[in-house]
Amino acid sequence: MNELRELRRKIGLGQREFAALLSIPLETFRPWDSGRRIASLAVVQRAREAVAHYQRQHERLPLDQLAQELHVHVRTLQAAVRTGRLDAHFSVKSVFGRPRRLATRAAAERFMTTHYRRFGGQLRCPSPLPTIPNNYDRKLRALRRRLRLTQGGLARCIGAAGKAVIYQWESRKRTPSPVLWQRVMELERRGRRATHERAMRKREQPTRNGGATPILEHLSNV
Repeated sequence: MNELRELRRKIGLGQREFAALLSIPLETFRPWDSGRRIASLAVVQRAREAVAHYQRQHERLPLDQLAQELHVHVRTLQAAVRTGRLDAHFSVKSVFGRPRRLATRAAAERFMTTHYRRFGGQLRCPSPLPTIPNNYDRKLRALRRRLRLTQGGLARCIGAAGKAVIYQWESRKRTPSPVLWQRVMELERRGRRATHERAMRKREQPTRNGGATPILEHLSNV
């Protein structure tokens, strides 16, 4: 059993990222990972500690728990999520009809470093989050048909928790959050741009059969 490789796969990192996590040159790490050389016990122990720290930093936690750890009010983190200054994930489970928001310690620490109580030299905030349209369910179904995506595929594209979230949006059992709806809009823009670029390339190709224009192929990937 190659424990070093198992530890790397446990947190889903590639060889380059894991070597950087351990502060080891990639050329040195690769023979250990492939099993051509045996890593020392000290290296394996360092990898165990690094993986434990990585898992702790990237564990998704409720905002109220993060607020307690960071000694800030939970509304501070809630406002940061709404404005896009704190990267958050939305759980399938909801609280009082609202999706449960989760964030990692790493994301919370980035927010505290770059935004919290910084009145000068603060990084530029993202654009204001969009308003959810009343016909969001029809827009989602139309977008999925145009991009040929399943509910699960759309969830993966925008970083939603799973296909159950998309189903609840399309059946109007739940309203999308502004953060995730912004990702939906960005996906739609990328799809339209890709369709336009494909059409332009087709027009630039020589015509066939005495001037007949080839049929535009459908957008299958964004």
